[in-house]
Amino acid sequence: ASSWELRKLDYDLAAVRRGVAPVPAVFVSELPETLREIDDVATMKQTFIRLVLPLVLESNSRLLAKRQQVLELQRRLIERRLPLTQEHRAWLAELVADYRIEADEPAEQIAALRLRVDIVPPSLALAQAVTESGWGRSRFAVRGNALYGQRTWSEGAGIVPHARAEGESYEVRAFRSLLQSVQMYMRNINRHPAYEELRARRAALRAAGASVDGWTLAEGLTRYAETGEEYVDMLRDIIVANRFRDFDDAWIEGISTARLTQPSS
Repeated sequence: ASSWELRKLDYDLAAVRRGVAPVPAVFVSELPETLREIDDVATMKQTFIRLVLPLVLESNSRLLAKRQQVLELQRRLIERRLPLTQEHRAWLAELVADYRIEADEPAEQIAALRLRVDIVPPSLALAQAVTESGWGRSRFAVRGNALYGQRTWSEGAGIVPHARAEGESYEVRAFRSLLQSVQMYMRNINRHPAYEELRARRAALRAAGASVDGWTLAEGLTRYAETGEEYVDMLRDIIVANRFRDFDDAWIEGISTARLTQPSS
């Protein structure tokens, strides 16, 4: 991170928590080495949040833009009974492949995408980044921009864990940037079969006109770690202890579509 970026990221977290100030649109590509040198715990935590929150909000903004397109296609096809153009079909086919949708008919594909193309609440994304990267101090986060401990079985695509069990071949995947790490984490949450329950809970909140709540969705992450329910409890404790729910209504500077977790279609 450049000195300019770090100055820009020294923003007022208290104002963001109160919902009276945006988060600056500054996205550092890697964690600064100085993060590991901060001795004061409160300062270290605030620095980590300031670095990661813009990445989470930007990733969610991109997801929400895709979601709005999916909903528009659904309105066109179902409500207005209009055929999809060739351009629509090409865009849909690309998204279907990316999200591993197995349905053949456009209406079914769109319905499946509506479940998958959606945000991960900042409260939950922050809590998992804290847990998986040790507040940005893990070897994987520092060397590989890996905030979420995602595994890969492609040799050389990541970093070999020191404590990897004998006979295991996985590595912790490395990324070109922190933003890519966040985007791939959300992609994993949105398409992997292990997190189907989380997606169902999120859809239920949407259908009920409720806010998408990280504490609620955490229950769908029992398969993210070997500790299962203990992992869920830990995430919820982190969300509460650090008041991460305050950030669920945060928004990026210059983007008019705030309140990403609020009720929508």
